[in-house]
Order: sequence, then C-alpha cells, then structure tokens
Amino acid sequence: MSPISLLASLFAVDFLATVSPGPAFVVVTQVAARRGARAGLATMFGILVAALLWCAVVLSGLTVLFRIAPWLYVAMKIGGGLYLVYIGFLLLRGGKEEASASAIGAPEPSLASSFRKGLLVGLTNPKAIVYFSSIFTLFLKPGSPLWLEGGAAAIVAFDCFVWYGLVGVLFSRERVRRTYGRLQHWVERAAGAVMVTFGLQLVLARD
Repeated sequence: MSPISLLASLFAVDFLATVSPGPAFVVVTQVAARRGARAGLATMFGILVAALLWCAVVLSGLTVLFRIAPWLYVAMKIGGGLYLVYIGFLLLRGGKEEASASAIGAPEPSLASSFRKGLLVGLTNPKAIVYFSSIFTLFLKPGSPLWLEGGAAAIVAFDCFVWYGLVGVLFSRERVRRTYGRLQHWVERAAGAVMVTFGLQLVLARD
C-alpha cells in the first residue's frame, strides 16, 4: 500500500473510531451542556492532547514494551477503568462535585479543570486503549518516515478537533442547554451508568 493510500485508510478508520459513542463523547456533551462552549472546547482539547500522547506511545515503541511486560498494560487498564468508574459515580450522584463548586461564593470550575477532565478521560478511554494498541499499529509502526508519522498524528488531531469541537459547540447551544436542564437528572444518571459500565469492562477484561 502506498503512503498516501495508507494515510487515506487511516483517516477513514480513525474518523469512524472517533465518532463512535464512548466516554469521550459523554464527557464533552456533559461539560458543554452544563458550562457552555468554552468549557466544552477545553474538554475537547484535553481529549485531543490525550490522542496525540497515544500516538507518541505507538511511535516510540512503548506498545512493544506492553507485550514484553503485560503487567504494565494490565495496570494501566485497571487504573483507567477505576477512573472512569469514579467519574460515573459522580454523575450518578448528580454531579455533586460540580454542584458544590457552583454554590454561592464558590468559584466556577476553571477551563483548566475541563481540559484536565478531557485529558484524563482520553488517556483512560477503553476505546483509545484498544484502538491505539492494536488497530493504529497496523497503519503505523516505529521507524516509519517522519513525514508519515506527522501525517498520522495530524489526522488523529484533525478528527478529534472536528468531531468533539462540533459536539462541544452543539451541546452548548441555548436550546440544547435548556433541554439538558430539564432532563439533567436522568441524562446524568444515564451518562454515569455508561461511564461505570465502560470502566468495569476495562477493569474486568481478561486481555
């Protein structure tokens, strides 16, 4: 396969992987609907940076280290799964952590906190772990030409920016936010159940 065909195939596969529902989608919609477009976009940038860090893991050959020392991979999966479970329980409790931060006299959560949330969810996302440790490595391996590695990283960044940026802006629109406000109780509990499910699947997975 020529390098151009390789990048074209990677673009198609990566975009499909990006738009498929998962924890990243849940957290961007939840933050954008609660706190607006700027917070949603900050969360998106956290997810984007996490995706680029996963690219670096593949390109630096750390996925080979995971095969040599599988316990590192298992430890990472368990830690990531527990973090997703934690986020899920916060949502199931009605987001008490953020609600307390919005109380009278309490500071609003910063854009940096939204960025950190996106970054941590991106790094612990089971979709990302499976995708970058398996499918992505089929397209790009350590030792590939620098321009090809840069092109692959640009594709990953572009897909994240376009999709999660669009989601963040859409769910920050006033009509969507009003609807979210009416349904917040049920939406956040459904989102929490999704996050807990993803986290437990990651913790309990045997491979």
